Amino acid sequence: MKKNSIINILFGVMLLLLVTIGVSFAYFTAGISGSEGATTITVSGGTMTITYAGGSAITASNIHPQSAAIVTKNFTITGNNTAAIVMKYKVTLIVQTNTFSSGALEYQLASTNTGSNGTIMTAITTNTDIVNGASNILLGNGQFTAATGGNKVHTYSLTIYFLDTGTDQNINQGKSLTGYLKTEAVQ
Repeated sequence: MKKNSIINILFGVMLLLLVTIGVSFAYFTAGISGSEGATTITVSGGTMTITYAGGSAITASNIHPQSAAIVTKNFTITGNNTAAIVMKYKVTLIVQTNTFSSGALEYQLASTNTGSNGTIMTAITTNTDIVNGASNILLGNGQFTAATGGNKVHTYSLTIYFLDTGTDQNINQGKSLTGYLKTEAVQ
């Protein structure tokens, strides 16, 4: 009788240890996908061409919490303004679905006025939460001034993070995010 109790206790301890190890090394799988396209926007002052580096899709697989970005999307907006009219634009991150917990994913935006013309979108240098579910996140507004004298470039880098918080993040195992960037002319 006493021998069975000891075996049951040892079995319980081993089972608890295996569960703890399994939770600690849980393998996070999530996907990020969506579509974007290289676009030319024609406005009354000229044209703006949007180019997304690495193709049109935002994709990532086997996502796990980490300090490095899980997605980096570089893109440029090139303005060629031939008239005395300011060409304005806005960029929105369209989140079609986000099954991660609110705040589990965060983003930043780096911006450079490579063409030394107009005003670029303000950089977002602090991690900003992406809420659960579908949403439209305005990343910012930019503009090219009148008569650019050729192509002028605004360069951006959007980074998305799934940071390791040092706490149990198993609730986000197998979650996914789908979305794309949308650039529009603003009147």
